[in-house]
Amino acid sequence: MSIYLRNNIWWTNFTAPDGTRIQRSTGTEDRRLAQEFTDLLKAELWRVLQLGEKPRLLWQEAVVRFMRETQNKDQGNEIRLFRYLDQYFRDMYLDEIRRMHIDAIIQNKLKDGASNATVNRHLQKLRAVLNKASKEWEVKCSPPYIKLLKEPKKRVRWITESEAQTLILALPPHLADMVIFSLETGLRESNVTLLRWEQVDFSQRAVFIEGDDILKSEKAFVVPLSDKAIEVIKRQVGNNPERVFTYKGEGVRRANTRAFKTACKRVGLEDFRWHDLRHTWATWHVQRGTPIEILQELGGWSDYKMVKRYAHFSHEHLKRYVNRSETGVATISATSVSYGQ
Repeated sequence: MSIYLRNNIWWTNFTAPDGTRIQRSTGTEDRRLAQEFTDLLKAELWRVLQLGEKPRLLWQEAVVRFMRETQNKDQGNEIRLFRYLDQYFRDMYLDEIRRMHIDAIIQNKLKDGASNATVNRHLQKLRAVLNKASKEWEVKCSPPYIKLLKEPKKRVRWITESEAQTLILALPPHLADMVIFSLETGLRESNVTLLRWEQVDFSQRAVFIEGDDILKSEKAFVVPLSDKAIEVIKRQVGNNPERVFTYKGEGVRRANTRAFKTACKRVGLEDFRWHDLRHTWATWHVQRGTPIEILQELGGWSDYKMVKRYAHFSHEHLKRYVNRSETGVATISATSVSYGQ
């Protein structure tokens, strides 16, 4: 028999025309509907094999394949996003996802008090799966247009070197080292906390950062290490065979912890988050005269607009254009001009 009961739900079990064994829930307690589902599925698989039609793919199957192929380093956060989306698409095929489902996600998240940025993280993950299915997997999928919500203009919060030193002295040793390393490299939190020894090359004085998750750049880049960054990494040798930064010998998952926030409050740093260390690193670079295009490469930004927001912290590059004589244009002498009375 091609259908059977499991916990009051009918399941289908048969061999597809191409020899693949199919076993899945029909999602119904009605035997007649379950049989109809099975017959339609058999017909669909026959059309895929005999007529060359694109196969359908269930949402949950797509999520498993997406995670297997992308190998996002921050899988904990990715799983959390997918668990939320699963309540909307659990038993659906990708080609059944419509604009109304997108609207429901937006409205429900906003009703729960989520920010536009949080809503966008869910929409971006959904869009990534649908686009991969449509463009790479050649399955039946016509992704609806997903427009992200407007987010507040990116803030640039940074601290001075003396403020940074005060913060470092107020932190536990393992967090202090991660702060120093972040201020020396400009790496994002997950790139620091999840850093593995295989990414570190002492001979080249660099760490190799793989492409970030789908919400950031997928392009890998190399981060050169300063003397201070090298010292920090060497202090971690022997703590853990795989992970660089640890707490009590175990790899850390987060750095923006209660201990970090408490230290910030203790030293009087208001509205300062872990990611602001990256802003601080970039600001210090610009203030020291690092060209914006070099900073973009050092920070691994793919979008020039993202790094250009730091340009206003330095005006040195504009000075040569103020006096026209320095740009090859003759300067007009004030004594040679007759002003009207």
